[in-house]
Amino acid sequence: PRSHKEDGSNLGTWLDLQRKLKKKKTLDHKYQKKLEKLGVVWNVFENRWEEMFALLVQFQQREGTCNVHRDHKEDGKNLGHWLGDQRTSKKKETLDHKYQKQLEDLGVVWNALETQWEEMFALL
Repeated sequence: PRSHKEDGSNLGTWLDLQRKLKKKKTLDHKYQKKLEKLGVVWNVFENRWEEMFALLVQFQQREGTCNVHRDHKEDGKNLGHWLGDQRTSKKKETLDHKYQKQLEDLGVVWNALETQWEEMFALL
């Protein structure tokens, strides 16, 4: 995180600056290589999204569904909250189409309440 400190130095802020410089293509190539050798993640958001998506795949393979309860944690991470955020982003039309397709291909239902209602109605 940006607020992370090491030995009193603002390491998080410094690393955030390196990411910005790389994005602007102004980070010295030798510094970029050194950071990459350490395993620095350049796109934190995308990395986190992929990590959470992998947990959703794990859940779907085990449970046979992508209907994750809002409070469900998978491997200690709040998968239910993350999926709720994806649904909210889709509703606001701010979800990246690439991510939307990945979720749909996996079987994510965008309106979980409506789907649940229809499933229950079918049982009548």
